Amino acid sequence: MHFSLLQNVKILEENGAVRQLGSLMKEAGYRHAFLVCDEGIVRMGLAGKIQDILAAEGLSCTLYDKVQPDPPAFLVDEGAALCRSAGCDCVIAAGGGSSIDTAKGINILRFNEGHILDYADPARKMTPAHGLIVIPTTSGTGSELSNGLIISDTERGIKAPILAVEGMSEYAILDPELTAGMPPMLTLITGLDVFSHACESYMSVLASSMTDMICEKIMEDVAAFLPRAVRQGSDKEARERMLCCASLGGWMLACASAHVGHSIAHIIGATYHIPHGRACAFSLPPTLEFMASTCPEKVKKVGMLLGAAFYGSESPEQIGQRTARAYRDFCAGLGLTELGVKKPGDAELDALADAVAHEPLATLCPVPVTKENMRPLLEKMF
Repeated sequence: MHFSLLQNVKILEENGAVRQLGSLMKEAGYRHAFLVCDEGIVRMGLAGKIQDILAAEGLSCTLYDKVQPDPPAFLVDEGAALCRSAGCDCVIAAGGGSSIDTAKGINILRFNEGHILDYADPARKMTPAHGLIVIPTTSGTGSELSNGLIISDTERGIKAPILAVEGMSEYAILDPELTAGMPPMLTLITGLDVFSHACESYMSVLASSMTDMICEKIMEDVAAFLPRAVRQGSDKEARERMLCCASLGGWMLACASAHVGHSIAHIIGATYHIPHGRACAFSLPPTLEFMASTCPEKVKKVGMLLGAAFYGSESPEQIGQRTARAYRDFCAGLGLTELGVKKPGDAELDALADAVAHEPLATLCPVPVTKENMRPLLEKMF
């Protein structure tokens, strides 16, 4: 059965929460962590800080700092083998979505045989994988509360969504202080990813009245606090609100899911190596126009949250256009104006449209997705 709301992740949320990591591990009965991060987390000193926190509690830690953007499957498989050989009894993720998804995959393979891409097959059963502790340092993917991960299949050149209800975080530590050093552009594109999560979940076939209320609040707060976080990175309130929005957005992915906007972003991102948040920022406006014929009142609500004015006489098409324009203006006002990719030729656009139509999340769009109706959306993106 699909329940409207379900969230089993235990969350610590406050400034300085990371300092409770050692106590959390001891309370949970864990002694040896496998710390997953990228080299940037090591350079900024967070990996060392985590190791010191654990050492002060008499706990040990094995560092795995090979995370890459759009995490490739081979690094997950490699990390899982190292984790098992080191005898680790839990996995800690520190960083952005790539670190969290890599750690999530590694933790899944602690309890499940094979390679991580084996579990891209929905029919493949997954043994419950406990012991994942997530410390996000960006306010974007919400993977700490989501029930999935995105792993790159480098051999086929695609991003593979993996549903992992049995592989979700056991604990999430939300420490706004860890996001204060995010540069403006990273703050922007990760924040726009949050907006896309809430907006697409709001219009998903799995949406409910309860998820709608949460999605509306997420979008309202992103519209209010993302500009502050971009313009003044030390704004503590803005950082805290955006971190909470990101996690709640990940929760909404678990409850209602994203759909065609993310399908487009996954295909475009994998093809042109575009950061996920940037791809989502440019896939959302045509998605809003696409959705307006089916759920005009929801599209209108999104427009109103972004400051668009409506007078009651607009057609669904006009509602979609006005809301899409309001979102583009919102992005442009924060400095994001170009996708940065040359418009593909006709044959390439056809291939992209076909790939989007067959991307798994597209099935959750209220409007049936086809190669034919995706082609115009892609043209608008470029």
